[in-house]
Amino acid sequence: MPSTTIEPLQKPGASLFIGLQSYSEAQSDIFYGRDEEIDRLTNLVKANTLTIVFGKSGTGKTSLLNAGVFPRLRKNYCLPFRIRLEFSEDSPDLVTQIKNILKSEIDKYGFKVESYPKDETLWEYFHREQLWKSITPILIFDQFEEIFTLAKRSARFAGKELNNFWEELADLIENSIPEKLKEKFLNEKEQIDYRYSNQKIKILFSFREEFLPEFENITSKIPSIKYSRFRLMPMNGNQAYDVITKTWRENIDAVEANKIVGFFINEKDKNRSYDVMEIEPSLLSQVCSYIDKERIIEGSNKISSEFLNKYPKEIILRSIYDEVLAEANKAVNDNASNPVNEFAEDKLITDEGYRTRYGINEIDNSLLPGIEVLKRKYFLRDDGTTIELSHDVLTPLIKDDREKRRKEIALAAARARAKKRAVKIITASLIFSIVIAGVIWFFTTKKARRDKAEAEKETILIKQDITRDSIKLDSVKQRISLLSTDKNDTSKVSALLKQNILLDSTISNLDQKMKSLAAELTTNKNSFDSINNVLHQHFTDLEKLRSDKHNDSIAAENRYVELNTKFTQLNTTNAQLTTNYNSVKNDLDNSKSDYNTLRNKYDKLNSDYDLLNRNYNELKSSKAAPVQNDQPSVPVDNNKLQLNLYSSKNETIPNNLVIYLIPDVSANKKIIRDSKVYDNHFDFANLNKAQGVKKAIYGNDGYSFPDVAPGDYFIKICANYGPYKTVTKKAAGNETTPKMDYSEIVR
Repeated sequence: MPSTTIEPLQKPGASLFIGLQSYSEAQSDIFYGRDEEIDRLTNLVKANTLTIVFGKSGTGKTSLLNAGVFPRLRKNYCLPFRIRLEFSEDSPDLVTQIKNILKSEIDKYGFKVESYPKDETLWEYFHREQLWKSITPILIFDQFEEIFTLAKRSARFAGKELNNFWEELADLIENSIPEKLKEKFLNEKEQIDYRYSNQKIKILFSFREEFLPEFENITSKIPSIKYSRFRLMPMNGNQAYDVITKTWRENIDAVEANKIVGFFINEKDKNRSYDVMEIEPSLLSQVCSYIDKERIIEGSNKISSEFLNKYPKEIILRSIYDEVLAEANKAVNDNASNPVNEFAEDKLITDEGYRTRYGINEIDNSLLPGIEVLKRKYFLRDDGTTIELSHDVLTPLIKDDREKRRKEIALAAARARAKKRAVKIITASLIFSIVIAGVIWFFTTKKARRDKAEAEKETILIKQDITRDSIKLDSVKQRISLLSTDKNDTSKVSALLKQNILLDSTISNLDQKMKSLAAELTTNKNSFDSINNVLHQHFTDLEKLRSDKHNDSIAAENRYVELNTKFTQLNTTNAQLTTNYNSVKNDLDNSKSDYNTLRNKYDKLNSDYDLLNRNYNELKSSKAAPVQNDQPSVPVDNNKLQLNLYSSKNETIPNNLVIYLIPDVSANKKIIRDSKVYDNHFDFANLNKAQGVKKAIYGNDGYSFPDVAPGDYFIKICANYGPYKTVTKKAAGNETTPKMDYSEIVR
């Protein structure tokens, strides 16, 4: 058999792991962990005409065939032809694609043949060609599920062409003479120059296991589908350890190898043995590729404990997850939103953080490009009807992101409420300022106008008086001028002088009045100007308030956040003090209760003693036997509800928590609704008002609620976010609640 041409292995300095790529036949020397599967599948192929290989997406079917089975088959004089059919509109028909691959591979490996397959059927070619007497051809159809997806979506392939393809394969697999040759060979009795009863061809179909029912539907055409089957499972812990140690060889020790295997163990499965673990080869390869690339960048040869301490599980998985989700979001849109993250957080894990199946529907159409990226990167599995995460180790990352996003939404809502309140305050201030300015403007303008009208009126009257007095003065002066020539008329001169003096006095009074009115006018004008200035300043301030409204909103918001932070701190302190107070009060109440119980017992003992003493004296006198009295019974609580708190982070659960048990009745609905899940402060006043509310008592067995009747309840643990937990007490008697993770409550 001619020697095969193998391309070179990894380049010097390149990572020893290939990530999400499939291993090629040339990389068979670095393909580890699947020895048992290689042996079993190779033996099945050698023993059967048809073998079907199926498994979940990401389990490594292509790598197993290329790097595991192909080299083994070649050593047994087999020639594997890897075929992946194409279904584009310009592709050749399916049978022609097979013939083209046969010619290409025969030429690649230098085989001498009489002819290549042309117009004849595949059955004819594999029975006629002399090469197949010494070499066993094996047609390996990889990712063959596309015959049920891509082909059926195409009008070209879904009809006659697909039927012809199945007929050719059925004849080949079942070794049936094709219909168009039966008449030639049987009816016309032509000489057949080869032994058509011998069957040398072998065929293998490899596909995702959710398409196995589709293959069951064609068993009527190809009965051999029912016989030789091989299911590829995920790797177990031992196989993963084998991959890690054989790939890195002397560069890693057993302790570090086991630590990397431990990356794929969830907290709940930490005690499971390596034999029953399930590890996706695709995820294992991604994690090891990340570590190896960092090793190369640092120039380190050894995967030491110090090295792994710098790259713990959380950092590696987070880096891989963020990179894949970024690519998925980009496939959906180019903006800054992360719709695929939100889809994974809301649809692919439960409230408790476990992976769950989800059926895609029309509302998810916009996310399909991103979902396809997650499938291609083997983060999702698709069984045809539902999708789910490929591994549980991804769920803590998604849950943490969901909690962070919900907290940011709550904070944004708080900021929006603060901004809304700030806008209302500013708007109210603006309205108040406008109203006040309007009132001031109205009254001051009205008074100014009134004062101005009165001043103008008074001025007119004064001017009229001055005019009249001026006319009188001119008349007097003319008379004085006429009489001044008669100096001998002493009586007239004296009378005129007296009249002149009176006129001078009148003029002086008028001057004073003019000056007073002028001063008053000046005062009124100044007052009017001042009022106008005040009004102008008010309107300037109003405009500034309008322009600075946005900045004031931001300042108000920042101030609100600052005050809210202080309030939160004070409230936390207050909650702690309240808790301490309630704890001390409970201790005091318990002490008082113990004291009252002991006091009652003491009084009862005294009473019993007095009664016994009297009976004794009476019996002593009558020599009768003393009467025995029964001791009082101590009431026992046989109806308590024990709270089962634990910490996933090994934290010590405090003994001073305030925990409420609130009946699920209509009277308590509003209290439950108003107390938010993510509150870091608690409305103790309203919680204490709940109908039938009880507080937990801390004892030797932890927290419990006394005397709880059967029914549905809400449990409110007042610690940081303090979410509600629902619980049902099924019957009378002592019961214990399901486990509640205290570490999940305290964030």
